[in-house]
Amino acid sequence: LTAAAIAQPIGTPPLRELAAGKRKVLIVADDISRPTPVHVLLPPILEALHGAGIPDDSIEFMMALGTHRPMTRQETEQKLGTDIVAAYPVHNHDWESAEACTLIGKTDQGVEVWINRKVAEADLVVGIGRIMPIDVCGFTGGGKILVPGVCGKVTNDDMHWTRIDLNDADIIGKRDNPVRASVDELARKAGLDFIVNVVMDAHQRVSHVVAGDLTEAHRKGCEFALDMHGVRIPGEADIVVADSYPFDIEFWQANKALDQAGFVVREGGVLILVTPCPEGFSATHSEILEFGYPPIDEIKSLVNEGHIPSKVVGVHMAQVSHVARQKAHVILVTSGIPKADVEKAGLDYAETPQAALEKAFERAGSGARVIILKGAAEMLPMIGEKILA
Repeated sequence: LTAAAIAQPIGTPPLRELAAGKRKVLIVADDISRPTPVHVLLPPILEALHGAGIPDDSIEFMMALGTHRPMTRQETEQKLGTDIVAAYPVHNHDWESAEACTLIGKTDQGVEVWINRKVAEADLVVGIGRIMPIDVCGFTGGGKILVPGVCGKVTNDDMHWTRIDLNDADIIGKRDNPVRASVDELARKAGLDFIVNVVMDAHQRVSHVVAGDLTEAHRKGCEFALDMHGVRIPGEADIVVADSYPFDIEFWQANKALDQAGFVVREGGVLILVTPCPEGFSATHSEILEFGYPPIDEIKSLVNEGHIPSKVVGVHMAQVSHVARQKAHVILVTSGIPKADVEKAGLDYAETPQAALEKAFERAGSGARVIILKGAAEMLPMIGEKILA
């Protein structure tokens, strides 16, 4: 699938042709928090680059961490393959480092584009990622591999803050929306030349590969993803039980399941999120435990007054608050976050799913309607043909 996609890309010449004459190639891949099988995709990509005359010492790799913690060597080998890590330079992006990023210009709207220096210095940038539904900008993939993947704090903040006042109905399940438009413009300005994106099924198997232009190829991939991840739901439920697999490493990732399950629970209902979160709420954003998930207007004030220094964190907090404050009572079942911390953040805690369900029936009544969403983080909930959002 990958070889065919890069040989017949959408919106660009084939990768081998695009790479001809280039001196510095940077391959940017998503990090360990995503299940994209990058090690499987790399051989045909490298074959095309070598076929264009690009030597190994002209190729480097960058892990698109966004605001996540650095990956360990073991995690990098798991993601890229042991042979790749041994043969090529591999870098972790550091979004807060002034030295790591450089200003390459502004968008037409005046947003500064701070990008990792390795990206700015390359004359061919290839992005590898996965396309699936997501609350922030409709779908993952495409230009997100650079923004927020390897951009600076100012660029990351401004892109995310675009989402804060938009309605879910304008974003969820829609490829073309204001946040995605911002991502696309920023990523193109930053120099993303070619994408290789996969669509995966519920068993983490690759079903489609799209390659080429960051907007045209991504748009086609979103059509596949909409078909793959759209799930028919008979109606809203009094109690929704959801897990966050495979986005389990921390609550920052598990929130993807909370977002989607939030569309299924009725207003005033109960949402049970089951997730291990071995690294707690977030390995890099301590503000979450400090402030919890207050009402959205309060979050905006905390950001505007500088108490929360990152707009990215503010948007995450608003997403959770939208569900846990405005929509439903949220019970978190987790082995990785202590009960005291869960409650400090403003959420309810249960040690087991059974205990959570008993709590939920006490609130919603013995005749409550229950829906279980397995793999909710990757779902696009729909009633009939209509996306719930």
